[in-house]
Amino acid sequence: MESIADVIYTGPWWRHKGLRGLNLCIAILELASIINGYDSSVLNGLQILPEFKKHFNDPDGSTLGFMSASQNFGGLVMLPIAPYISDGLGRNRALTFGCFIVVGGVILQALATTVGHFIASRCIIGVGICLIQNAAPVLIAELAYPTQRSTLTALYNTMWYFGSIISAWVCYATLRTLPGSVWEWRIPCLLQAAPALIIGIIVLFIPNSPRWLVAKGR
Repeated sequence: MESIADVIYTGPWWRHKGLRGLNLCIAILELASIINGYDSSVLNGLQILPEFKKHFNDPDGSTLGFMSASQNFGGLVMLPIAPYISDGLGRNRALTFGCFIVVGGVILQALATTVGHFIASRCIIGVGICLIQNAAPVLIAELAYPTQRSTLTALYNTMWYFGSIISAWVCYATLRTLPGSVWEWRIPCLLQAAPALIIGIIVLFIPNSPRWLVAKGR
């Protein structure tokens, strides 16, 4: 009788057609961490933009801190519920749901006219990100080939920093190229929606993990 070790493919993944397709799907899921990294850092960049401070009447330090932290309030509300959504709908549908919530929150954030409006939109984004961060790493771990699982799950956490770096450069670019324009701060906000929209659509074509299907008797 063969053991599992006897049937596991140990060659280069790019030479295996099935693994190439699988890793392409996982590469899309890895981008979900960029959403969190971007959103967690973009407020740092926005606070140095003159148009952002002017638009919100030069908020003081405590207000800026509350605007930055408000994402976490939405995450705290969703935290007890997110695992049940992920288990009930499936990882991919929960991920799509979270991505579309982020897109909606980002649009509201970019259109914000008051501090309260901005904080409310940040809370909505936090709800979506909580769903994403609950579903995406679990789906990666469940889909990844056994010999690559540790690498791919570690890579997910690393992608957070890519999102953070991108947000810093975007804010710097708008500071240099759009002085005096309201788009100086709105463009960095709106760009948050790009990876969420891409992932939210593409992940619908990624199958549920065998582990989830077995758990549902399918």
